[in-house]
Amino acid sequence: MKGRRQGRSGQVLVEMLLVLPVFLTIVFTIMEMGYMSFQMILLNHATYEVARIGGMTHANSSGSIAAGCGTYLEGLMKKIILSASVDCKVENHPFQDTQAQTTNADLVVTGSNPIKFVFPLSSILMSSKILCPQGPGGGWCTISAVVRMPIEKPLSY
Repeated sequence: MKGRRQGRSGQVLVEMLLVLPVFLTIVFTIMEMGYMSFQMILLNHATYEVARIGGMTHANSSGSIAAGCGTYLEGLMKKIILSASVDCKVENHPFQDTQAQTTNADLVVTGSNPIKFVFPLSSILMSSKILCPQGPGGGWCTISAVVRMPIEKPLSY
């Protein structure tokens, strides 16, 4: 009986060395997915707030966005997320509001933020071109959020 145990003494170590990297990769990938989800929620909220402020305060009397929209909104976004960037454009609606005798328009704001993954093997998996097609790779992924906000403009009397 004693000789039998001595022949198997390294079996547990070998099994652990085979299973542990796979297990840790799964655990760290789940943690990276949670981090990416948190960053996406943060970016969605920041983009929404920037679009809301831009739609209410940065429109001129004709309803179009004043010059320097990108710079103005970029500054607002940098106050929320330092590494994020913003792109904005105005899309006019094909219909008119006949009662108010005005054409409505939307401010479309796109927020982008590069995120860096932490754990070695899971960051390679998460920043691959399959899961993160717009990212540069190498442990980085660029996430983006698009928000459409109606432009508030005063009614003409």
